Amino acid sequence: MCPMVIRLIKLLILFSFFSCSSSGKRLELEVLVKDTVQVDEKVLARIYSNNSDWEIIKAYFDCEENPMSDKINVLNETIEGCVKELFVRNDTIVIQFVPAKLGPAEFGNIKVLMKKKAEEYKVLESGFNYVVVKGQVNN
Repeated sequence: MCPMVIRLIKLLILFSFFSCSSSGKRLELEVLVKDTVQVDEKVLARIYSNNSDWEIIKAYFDCEENPMSDKINVLNETIEGCVKELFVRNDTIVIQFVPAKLGPAEFGNIKVLMKKKAEEYKVLESGFNYVVVKGQVNN
């Protein structure tokens, strides 16, 4: 049995206004995804926070580009200009897709709405890269 090797990619996140949480602990998202996949193979990626004080509320992709990006609507707990939501379950973003093109690829521009306690919010940005190949992938 050949174990599948999954690469854990730690991404430093771009923050709207702050780079550290109020407790001083750096807030980062971690991405768990295979770095090489087969064409037409289902790819499963998971994104989660390294800081248990912060909860992932919503995640989006393909948001509008505008000067007021990352503006949070606290009433609805949404990011203005973002409509295409990603699936969030148990404080983890779960992304599943099937790549059709060979070569290097990117799943980028993911915006994540994080919440701490009652009314503290942050927007983080994330993404990941992978390579799509023909045939069997031996990781």
